[in-house]
Amino acid sequence: MKGVEAALAIWEETRKGLFLSQVLRRFGEDLPEGERKLASTLVYCAMRRYNLWVEILRSFLRRPFETLQAETRDILILGCAGLLEIKHFVPQSLVNAFVEATKKKNPADAALVNAVLRKIASDGREKLEELKNSPNQINQALFWGLPQWIARRWMESWGQDLAKKLFVSQLIKPYLSFRLSPRTDPGEMGEKFFEEGVKSWRSPYFNYVLRSNSFGHPPSMLGYNEGLWTPQTESSIFVSDKVLSLSSSLGKRKILDMCAGRGIKAGHILERAQDVTIEAWDLSKNRVYAGRRELRRLGVQNRSIWKVGDSLKLAPEEAPEIVLLDAPCSGSGTWGRHPEGKWRLSPGKLSSYSDLQRDLLERAIGMVTTGGIVVYSTCSVFREENERVIGEALCSNPDIIEIEIEGGGFPLQRGRPFGYYLLPGSPWVDGFFLCILMKR
Repeated sequence: MKGVEAALAIWEETRKGLFLSQVLRRFGEDLPEGERKLASTLVYCAMRRYNLWVEILRSFLRRPFETLQAETRDILILGCAGLLEIKHFVPQSLVNAFVEATKKKNPADAALVNAVLRKIASDGREKLEELKNSPNQINQALFWGLPQWIARRWMESWGQDLAKKLFVSQLIKPYLSFRLSPRTDPGEMGEKFFEEGVKSWRSPYFNYVLRSNSFGHPPSMLGYNEGLWTPQTESSIFVSDKVLSLSSSLGKRKILDMCAGRGIKAGHILERAQDVTIEAWDLSKNRVYAGRRELRRLGVQNRSIWKVGDSLKLAPEEAPEIVLLDAPCSGSGTWGRHPEGKWRLSPGKLSSYSDLQRDLLERAIGMVTTGGIVVYSTCSVFREENERVIGEALCSNPDIIEIEIEGGGFPLQRGRPFGYYLLPGSPWVDGFFLCILMKR
């Protein structure tokens, strides 16, 4: 199976620190659709509950898991995840594919891989059920695919009921939402998608957004290169849509996007507000290059200025009336799409994010004009990155007040006591935090 070989190659690259989605795009371009789907399913199943598969493997191995060669560990993890999560494959076929891959990489371990995966195929689900039904918090963290320290932190912050919803969200399979260009008719685009084999329907929150049951390769899909639509999660759209509403209602036209990334939110704003200009900053040259390319694809690049550099040091061309600060964060609200993030996070790294966010927000408040707006957002569900940051900013800046946010149908969860959360709960809605501040 080429999909199994590709999954192993993708996993090895991710182990070096790259993002799954980034590596999958590179490998997926040369695979037939069925094999690309198999590779994607294997790597995401394995990464979402990495610690669970390792624990199950330890219970079936007669030697310490860590003593195996890295390639053999990769094969066992992907094989274990595939056998216990993929239901439409004959288990023996999957076992055979991983054994053949072992023969190419580490022939001496082929018999071990064969024996362990066969045992998991027959007895692994019983182990899963034991963990699922266990009242023990550590076992629950294992079953839902969370590091123990994160599970404990969420239980302390959110309480048992909401924390359990966050646990369950780790296993929601993400799909694409398509933010349509103002020149794209939703009905016509939906018909064209259907002809291409992609079923789509209107979002309940935005009349210019289509949902799909696809997690495919956007650049290869109809209309992407022409700028007719853009993949963007509906939580992210909610944030940039609020910037659009504020710009329109308050007559604010000069916007600074402090951490613009690849320009997804900037592109949304410029597409739908013809009289707005955006100055976009990012620390990464590659992201700035990607952002410029994104705005060219949409045909709105002439109303943007891009700068590479540290947002704590750069100076705006003009004093901004609205600052959008989509701050660098743990990404904990998007772990359904980017599960590798939870295994790379530590308490120390979480604390460093919070320190950076506080400094960036102070900088944003210092730059915005009197009567101007700061829109602070993260794709995090950690209070350290959200309410705590806002609380410190309000304490040190008495001229700043928080503005109430209307959900527009979105199930907003009020922060305690600042800001609002969109909690991850569907394939199209990631976890986000949003707080709007005005400078008096």
